[in-house]
Amino acid sequence: LSSKDVRERTVWTVTVFFVIFFALVIISYFLLPEGILKNKNPAQSWQEADNVLILIFQIFFYNMISVLIIIMSSLFSHKKSNQHNYLSVGYMTFFTLISINAVILGTWSFSIESCPAALPERIFQIFDITSKAALWEMIGQLMITCSVAQISVFRSYGKDLIKRKFSEIRLEKEEKIFLAIGIVMMLIGAVIEGIAIKRL
Repeated sequence: LSSKDVRERTVWTVTVFFVIFFALVIISYFLLPEGILKNKNPAQSWQEADNVLILIFQIFFYNMISVLIIIMSSLFSHKKSNQHNYLSVGYMTFFTLISINAVILGTWSFSIESCPAALPERIFQIFDITSKAALWEMIGQLMITCSVAQISVFRSYGKDLIKRKFSEIRLEKEEKIFLAIGIVMMLIGAVIEGIAIKRL
């Protein structure tokens, strides 16, 4: 995850993502009460626009709040004495977000009323990328997390704290491409989610 190569960071992050996400979906399905997180997020209480285009941008900008938090937390990183590279705190933010998503799916805690699906269906519907936005949005967040994993300004090394200048933040060409792809995936997810809401 702390590799200098954005492609290597992404491969490892995707692997960890799928392991953590589906493990938590299964665990929460069996161990937590159904609907335990339903309507627990006060930020979800917003008025949906009647116009589908405006609704899509509402969803997109709402989801970009999580991206902003990931980028802000990526300004911090740390490493131990036996490590060569600094590990971005942005990963912790990302994996926290996908863990919440996994528990929501595992406990069927969606704000929109629907009949709870069986566990296999809950898992397989994630891959229905034509009508479900979840995978688009989570992989979009993942791509963005990996693209900004080396932008840290505040770097802790043991008990020492090293502070860089913001002007030293530079994204490599591949990192910029990964960032752009991530944002586009978030937009695609918003389009799919907006259309799905209007069909209800």
